[in-house]
Amino acid sequence: MATDPSAGLQGIDPGVWEQLAKAINEHKQDSEPATTTAEELKQRYIAEAQRFEDQGVAPPEVAQRVSGEADTWAPWEITVIGPVSFYGGIEFSGGENWVARAEVGIKLSGKVIWSEGFNLNSRMNSVSWEKSLGVVRGELTVGIYGDNKCLTVSGEGCYWWLTWRCAGFSKTLGCYG
Repeated sequence: MATDPSAGLQGIDPGVWEQLAKAINEHKQDSEPATTTAEELKQRYIAEAQRFEDQGVAPPEVAQRVSGEADTWAPWEITVIGPVSFYGGIEFSGGENWVARAEVGIKLSGKVIWSEGFNLNSRMNSVSWEKSLGVVRGELTVGIYGDNKCLTVSGEGCYWWLTWRCAGFSKTLGCYG
């Protein structure tokens, strides 16, 4: 049975929605429709949280994997729990001293709320983050490991609904070797 949104979001400062809507609008691509308001985001979040609570816990799911082709931008996305997903993209250039240009981010209800670009190489093959953004938090590690140079993403994603609901994951998204 669905939880009353006022109870499910108890303890969340109303200003959180304004901050998240601002982050979404800053990350908005030109191809996306109009700006997102705080109220629209809150209503979308409530609908997804209630749907998730009604359906029960599902394991994190890879929505898109990398192609494994070098020198092409390969996007990926993992739906972690409820309205929370992690996404990214990577461009890998092979060889013994390989390098990779990448970006990762967190989506809330399908909208980007945080992203960061970075580089990996044969000497620094992974990077980690911890982010807390009001009603969502996450830990994320992205790395390229092993002789086959496999892109692995691991961590935990959480969203607030009466308490923190969390799911951990560790996924190999593709290999370049």
